[in-house]
Amino acid sequence: MKLIDFFKVIGKLKNIKRTGWVNHNVPNPESVAEHSFRTAVMAMVLAPKVGADVNKSVKMSLIHDIGEGEIGDIIIMHGKKKLSNFLSKSEKEREAVKMIFSLVEGDEYVGLFDEFEKDESKEAKLVKEIDKLEMAMQAYEYEVAHKINLEEFFENSRTLITSKEIKEILEDIEKLR
Repeated sequence: MKLIDFFKVIGKLKNIKRTGWVNHNVPNPESVAEHSFRTAVMAMVLAPKVGADVNKSVKMSLIHDIGEGEIGDIIIMHGKKKLSNFLSKSEKEREAVKMIFSLVEGDEYVGLFDEFEKDESKEAKLVKEIDKLEMAMQAYEYEVAHKINLEEFFENSRTLITSKEIKEILEDIEKLR
C-alpha cells in the first residue's frame, strides 16, 4: 500500500500548476510534473557535455521539486531578489521529501535531494542551472504563444546561471525573443 501512496503523491505533481506562471496570468500554465520532465530530458542531453554523471543528473532532475507534491509550489525569488520565505520553504520541502521517500525506502533519493540543495557537486550545479534554463525556455514559449512579457523569469535565470555552457544556451533562447 505504501507504493500506492507514493504514486499518489507523485501524481499530485501533474495537477500542481507552477505558481510563477499562475501569478502572471499565463493561460493553461505547465504543471510541476511537466517542468520536471523537461528538466530531466535536458539533464540527460547536457550532462555528458559538461562531464556530469547522466544517471545522477536525471534522477536529481526528476526529484528536485518532488516535495511540492505535499507543500505546493512556493516562490522564493522575484527576479534577482530572494524572498524572506527562502529558508522556511527549504525546510518544509526537505521534510516533505523525507516523508514521501519514506514510503519507498528511498534514502538514496533523500540524499540526492540534499545534494541538490547543497549545490556542491557537479551534478547539483548542473541541475540547478538546467532548472532555470528550463524556466527561461518555458517563459520564451509563453511570450510567443500569449504575446506577454516575462522578463522577470529571464532576469532570474541570468542571475543564477553562471556556467559557460548553460549560459550560452540561455543567450540563444534570449536571441529568439
